[in-house]
Order: sequence, then structure tokens, then C-alpha cells
Amino acid sequence: MKFIYFVLSLCILAAVPEGMSQQESSQVVNLMIDVSGSATPTEEQSADDRDNIANVYNSMIKDKIPSTMFLTQDVSASSLVLYLTQLGLYGNIEFGMAGNHSDEKLSTMPYKDQRAILESSYSYASAAHVCGKNEKPIRGFKPMSFDQNEDTYKALDDLGIEYNAGFQAGIIYAPGHEDDVWPYPVDGHDFYAVPISSYTVSDSLMPLQDSYFKDMGLGADEWYDALAAKYNEIKGQDEPLVISLTTSISGNGDYLDALKRFIELAKSENAAFVNTTQLVDMTRAGVDRVSAIPVRTSDSAACPDCEEKKSAGIDDDMNIGNASASNETITIFVDMYNSTTSG
Repeated sequence: MKFIYFVLSLCILAAVPEGMSQQESSQVVNLMIDVSGSATPTEEQSADDRDNIANVYNSMIKDKIPSTMFLTQDVSASSLVLYLTQLGLYGNIEFGMAGNHSDEKLSTMPYKDQRAILESSYSYASAAHVCGKNEKPIRGFKPMSFDQNEDTYKALDDLGIEYNAGFQAGIIYAPGHEDDVWPYPVDGHDFYAVPISSYTVSDSLMPLQDSYFKDMGLGADEWYDALAAKYNEIKGQDEPLVISLTTSISGNGDYLDALKRFIELAKSENAAFVNTTQLVDMTRAGVDRVSAIPVRTSDSAACPDCEEKKSAGIDDDMNIGNASASNETITIFVDMYNSTTSG
């Protein structure tokens, strides 16, 4: 795949609203989004993937709800990365990395192979930005199959990753953390574990992950009921609601309707939405209010080698692009509310 570093001339077809004013709320909601796609999609598959991403994004953008999108290398190396870069220009989204592809089994590989995969995934996910406009440091990782081991942890430490979202409250957890619902530091490592919330359905403890519910043969109504019930169960308690979404599922049909219904419910209860880095920062700082999250001054820092990259036409270690292409100006027309119908 060729990456082109470009100067962006942006024409917005619809004004981005200022969003709702958020009062203080004790209920924190974190939306994690696994972006579905493949490295070599057909034209029809690519259009479907883009529509699904747009539908999930548009369900949040009106109220400027923050979220975290996890990108596999299949996604980051496809044409979808240009669309994701456009969305990232409007803030509220942070990007995390997620290995090569959705059904990857990292634990079957030696450390050397895992390190190479995660380094490559990190580089590709880091490229989803416009230099000088919206640099997005990759702070988080989420193994899309929840498959990992100590070698994975070591590779994450080596890459300086701050959090690992490959955990589920009461289901998949680091030793001694079965009851933890907030992010927690993993002993012997430099990152925080971020557990996805869980809820008991028919006497079974299930992660609040749309793909899990669908794989278990549960419909969108049951998915919404679990989200709403969990929200009401923890309302007023010191527990965040961490939800895992997949664009290929919650980006269309009844599951998209369920997502919209839940967002309306949370908004009506004045919930405080955060991305995953903010959730980790709340734990690290020992605060339970969004307004008390420490400001990261590095977030506004300029890309130190953008001008060098634009001149050379390269992306870090990946020798791609060329000098003539780097000076090309691309005008992107973005319709922020171009959503597709569900069904």
C-alpha cells in the first residue's frame, strides 16, 4: 500500500455542532470500537465497511461523544485509513492498535513474531493522521480475539503501550484482579489492563461485546436490554460502563438501532463519555469525575518530523511513497452526516 503525506484542503458540507453541554455525572461510559475490514476488499466490501464505520461514527458525532477505535493492520493498510483519517480530524476519536487481523492468535507465536506483528500494527495505525493537524499517539492495544500471553505483554512494554484492553471483568483478568472493573496496573509490566464490563444473562456472565452476543445467538433487543440493565445496575456506583462494539455488527441493522437507543438512554441520564485513555487517566490520577482528568500537554505537540516526511515521501521505517507525491495537494470533501439506512 502507498501512503501519501498530503496538505489537506478541507471543505465541510455540514457544520460540526458544538455538542451538548455535559454536566458533572458519576456514571462514566467508555465505547471501544473494533473497526472491521480486510487488506484486499472488493469494491462492494469496501463500501459496506465504510458505511458501517460512518453509521457508528454518526451515532456519536452529533453530541461529540468520544470513543476509541482499534485498527488491525488489515484496516490500516487499506483504503479505509484515508476515511478514518478524515474522521480523526474532528477530534473525539482516539486510535489504538489491534494486531494484523480479527482472528489472530498471538499466543501461538514466539515473542519475536509477536513483537514484529505489534511493531508493524503500531506503525500502520500511527499513520492514520494528517501531519500538523491531528497527530494521534497510539497508546492502547486490544487483541481482537482476546488471545495473548506474557510474550504479548513484553512486546507491549517494549513498544511503550500504556493500556491493554484485552480483559473482561470477572472473565479474563490478571491474577488477583477478578473483581476489578476500573483499569488497573498489571504486575511486572508497564501498562494498565482495561476490563470490558460484563453482565449476567440467563445465569451466564457475558462480556458487554456486541460480537459475543451475536455469536451466542442473541438478538439486538437482548443486546440493548443488557446494556440498559447494566447501566441501571451500576448507576450511582463507583464503576464505569465499558462497552465493546464492532463496526460490522453495530454499524447496521437492528444492532445499530440498539446502539442509538443506548446512547439516547445514557444521554438522558447525563452520562459522562470518555475514550479509553481518559478512563486510564482517571484511574492513574485517582479521580472519579471527568472534569478532574489531568490534561496531557503532549496531546497538542506538533509532529517533530512531519516536514521531513513530507519532503521525503516516506513513513517511518516503511519505504513507501516518493518525493513528487509528497508535494501533492489533495482536497477532500467530507459530508459528516452522510449516514446509510439501517436494515
